[in-house]
Amino acid sequence: MKNIQTILQKGLLHKSNQRYNDAIACLEEILDIQADHLDAIKHIGDCLRESGRLDDAHKYYQKALMLDPSYAPVHESLAAFYLQRTQPELALHHAQLAETQFSNNPQFLYHYGFIFFTLNQLHMAANQFTKVLSIDPNHNNASMNLAIVKILLGDLKNAESMLLNLKNIYPDNYIILLNLGFCNEQKGNIEQAIEYYRQAASTNHSDSLSAYSGQLLLRHYQWQNSPEILYKYHRQFADQLEKKNVCQFNIKDYSNQAKINIGYVSSDFKKHPVGFFIYPVLQNHDQSSFNIFCYSTTKQLDDMTKNIKKIIYKWTDIRSLSNEAICEIIQKDRIHILVDLAGHTTNNRLAIFAMKPAPIQVSYLGYPGTTGIQQIDYRITDQWADPPGAGKYYAEKLLRMPHCFLCYHPDKQAPHVSDLPAKNCGWVSFGSFNRIAKLNDNILEIWACILKRLDKSRLFLKTKAFNDLEIQNRIKSFFEKKGIEDNRLILSALSPTREQHLRMYHHMDIALDTFPYHGTTTTCEALWMGVPVITLEGQSHVSRASLSILHHIGLHDCIARTPEDYIDKAVQLGSNILFLSQLRQQLRSIVCHSPLCQVKEYVSDLEQKYQWMWGNYRKK
Repeated sequence: MKNIQTILQKGLLHKSNQRYNDAIACLEEILDIQADHLDAIKHIGDCLRESGRLDDAHKYYQKALMLDPSYAPVHESLAAFYLQRTQPELALHHAQLAETQFSNNPQFLYHYGFIFFTLNQLHMAANQFTKVLSIDPNHNNASMNLAIVKILLGDLKNAESMLLNLKNIYPDNYIILLNLGFCNEQKGNIEQAIEYYRQAASTNHSDSLSAYSGQLLLRHYQWQNSPEILYKYHRQFADQLEKKNVCQFNIKDYSNQAKINIGYVSSDFKKHPVGFFIYPVLQNHDQSSFNIFCYSTTKQLDDMTKNIKKIIYKWTDIRSLSNEAICEIIQKDRIHILVDLAGHTTNNRLAIFAMKPAPIQVSYLGYPGTTGIQQIDYRITDQWADPPGAGKYYAEKLLRMPHCFLCYHPDKQAPHVSDLPAKNCGWVSFGSFNRIAKLNDNILEIWACILKRLDKSRLFLKTKAFNDLEIQNRIKSFFEKKGIEDNRLILSALSPTREQHLRMYHHMDIALDTFPYHGTTTTCEALWMGVPVITLEGQSHVSRASLSILHHIGLHDCIARTPEDYIDKAVQLGSNILFLSQLRQQLRSIVCHSPLCQVKEYVSDLEQKYQWMWGNYRKK
């Protein structure tokens, strides 16, 4: 009789060399001898999973569980299986069942950490990646992912240190350079971030488009870039995309559909500004006229993801799919209008838009300017964010909404509007809760001038980057050089919950918008919490977003045309405590009844745009 252990070792050797068919043949030979051999059954499942035959793999895992429901190795395999199937809750369930037996297995702990990362449980993910490195200090994937988690948690100093150590070992590694760019972006070091993205792009990695996108997004933060320059940068990027693989359509296949199929593509179907703005749109689409598809590259899933899945026609996770495979799915779904919600933000899939898998393609919501891609037909905007004449700086044709380019659906858990803090403390508190990348020296200089002009006034800044004390000290040092005492600055990192974040507006009298990259979510949230926003009008969409929002709630006096005007408006408003107090109590009602918050009307207007697009296409 053949020795089962010898056959098993031979099969596992084939498996380690990715010779899966040979491995399966050996393992099946074992089952011919012993039909209930759990290791053989489990390893056949692993071979099938690793070779992409997931449905067949699942049958073998279930067979093993029927023989022994507590068999830890198969639970370990099922954790990896459900992670691959983007079902992280099930992956977590099986990982927990395997945890005791595999608590010292670095590969299991690595997968365990990645499950927590996918579920956006970042501290738990960090714990698992740290355990991996305590067992295997040379586990570079664990080092890389721990660094990414630290960036997301705001532990930027340690994240950068880990990435620089990896860079010393692998100086031309694309992923390391890309994440150094991301880390410096989060630190507010825009020029250094652009340089890392440039280095990453120069490696000619297959995913180098992400590095180009990283550079393009950051160009919007630079004070000196005119609309002409931004357009030029984006068109240079678009020229690098493959153009010969543009898809073809049979108009009859699309005209025979009873409803218009709208496909939204995003990496932010989660608790993210894009997620918060798109959710009410998805929720209010007319399902009698439209089928709504979501194509997701979302890496961290949460309750928002679950809610979106419930209200749409079809959800497809496209994270691990090739551009060609995604285009094939989109065409099989007969998508009439494909809508990009990402632009050049992280994890975008603009390359599929360059292949044009849908007859009509649209840029909407998630990016503050042109994508540069001429295969994207339209961009949704409004006359204030993109006034007449702005179209020459877009590869897309501008379609302007009758009111604001977005709608705001206030958080139901938002706390009440408090009394004006200045009434009780004796000074005015200005503030900004925008990310550190928007706090360039020019805007900080303007804010310092405001503080000098208004005696005793304070500046309240809150951003994730303030988890890093070096970044706090950098901001304090800047204001100290401008003659602003340390006790006039309040610096805070992120709040644990959204409700606590909004409650922080109870300590702010006037919000100061950033420039050239305006706030959008922060502007809406401040207004909802009764805090007026002073903004500076620019030439590009990126520096006109708050202008549009303020126009649509009637706060025209908060829109400045020059830096000097910005300073004057802030000082004048901060000097009129009675008016400021009255405005604070009225502002939520003003916002609620403005076009900004009329979600149903907004979605109806958007759907009319979609119907016009399709009707216009059919006439061609």
